Amino acid sequence: MQTVVFSGKEQIDVEDRPVPTPGRGEVLIKVKRAGICGTDMSIVAGLHPRAKPSLVMGHEFVGHIASLGPDVPAALQLGEGDRVVVEPLISCGRCYACKAGFAHVCQHLGLYGIDADGGFAEYVKVAADKAFKVPGNLSDTTAAMIEPLAVAVHSVRLSSLNIGDTACVLGGGPIGLLTALVAKETAAKDLLLVERQPFRIEMARRFGLDVFDSSQGDIREAVLERTGGRGVNTVFEAAGAPPTILVAPKLCCVRGEIIQISMPKVPREMDIVAITFYELTLKGVRVYDGHDFARAIRLAATWEHDLDRIASAPFDLADAPRAFDVARKGEDALKVLFRVSS
Repeated sequence: MQTVVFSGKEQIDVEDRPVPTPGRGEVLIKVKRAGICGTDMSIVAGLHPRAKPSLVMGHEFVGHIASLGPDVPAALQLGEGDRVVVEPLISCGRCYACKAGFAHVCQHLGLYGIDADGGFAEYVKVAADKAFKVPGNLSDTTAAMIEPLAVAVHSVRLSSLNIGDTACVLGGGPIGLLTALVAKETAAKDLLLVERQPFRIEMARRFGLDVFDSSQGDIREAVLERTGGRGVNTVFEAAGAPPTILVAPKLCCVRGEIIQISMPKVPREMDIVAITFYELTLKGVRVYDGHDFARAIRLAATWEHDLDRIASAPFDLADAPRAFDVARKGEDALKVLFRVSS
């Protein structure tokens, strides 16, 4: 089978490898679509501490079950031909977090596509309980974006947003855009997305979001003017850039909150004085749990939003270097997908 492999810093290779055989409790998936994530780009840049050369990348993907390994529980109701998306988290099941019911923040958390071979391949084997069936009304393109949508669902669920609250999302990439859509759908009808890249601004506006172009003015002034000087209830920081992390506390109202979604690879400066003076709550977000993944599927299946618009025209696996280049530039693409099979 054809695979896209991380071979070393700034080195992506397309390799032929044997089709894996599913082991006990695993399923083999014939991949249809797979999305490039910011994490994949950090792996290629040599910035991810766990990803090692020879890794098949990719943790956002959809496909059909090609075969089942031995001892797949009948309760999962999985069979050959089922179209599924994969929750890519690999938890140990033994640490304090796992035993406390928070396996998504396992002390030894791994992911397919980072710690084990992932979905940038014609076939991938995964634990059967990580495969979620996909409703027939979801396109393969939208299904391939369930994983980032689950991040958005988890982020909004962890917030304290109530009906009628105000919110601001910093960053209009895939996660920021999806978080804004989920937040506006569930509670914050008054929401402002902050972005400076023209393509992303236009995309957000096509989804009906109010957008402030941060290249054209001061973010804090814009937020205070919009809220009558009080600030917003919730800031979702989804950019990970030094300026957005630093300004986030200054956009909140008294006893507001910051939901830190982005995960910079190096420490960033934060305004602790503003957090203290306004008695703000700062809450970190790490991926999602299985319930959020299932919620994301249900939401996508019933949503009026056409998430297919987020994706660019798909690339073949053989064009992986060009696909990564388009994703890295981000000038005319928000989510870059591979078309692995029809």
